[in-house]
Amino acid sequence: MDGRQLRTLFKQFNEEYWGGRLPAYSIRIVARMTSLGEWGRWLKKRRLIQILRGLSDEDMISTLLHEMAHAATNGGHGMPWKKDMIRLRSAGAPLANTDRVIRLDDGYGKPISRNQFRCSMQDLFLDAPEFTLSGALRYFIRTEGGPPTIAAFLRKYPWARTVFNVEKREQAEEQKRRIDFFALLGK
Repeated sequence: MDGRQLRTLFKQFNEEYWGGRLPAYSIRIVARMTSLGEWGRWLKKRRLIQILRGLSDEDMISTLLHEMAHAATNGGHGMPWKKDMIRLRSAGAPLANTDRVIRLDDGYGKPISRNQFRCSMQDLFLDAPEFTLSGALRYFIRTEGGPPTIAAFLRKYPWARTVFNVEKREQAEEQKRRIDFFALLGK
């Protein structure tokens, strides 16, 4: 499959699955991706979709639809994207591999790992250290996915409360060390 064929499919899929609402995108087949395991990339500002060379036709088509869903939902693998992928699957779109099994209660076709959750909490506390557990879980579910309610999330991932509390405590301790350091400099 070449770029011309993928551009034709983009136009067809845009009409068929998004009612022509997506803006025009350039489609390029590239020799390599920067992230390990990545098959495609959606570059919003450049209006560009890149797809890895060497994939089967089935995987290229599924990757195109995957990236088009990013363009339609304007973001990562969170709930809006998952809902769009599930809608595509229900509509009979030719999805392959993990794109076939995406569910609302997972982290993009696979369980959410402690490390994924921990890193997300660390990033969240850098920007908004005042987050509560419920607020942090709502944020995580909206941006990364997972079970659709806080209670369901904690039932499926009971360790999330502990990870949240540890990261919140470490962030508070780091903030106190910074304050103490700058207080010493001021003396």
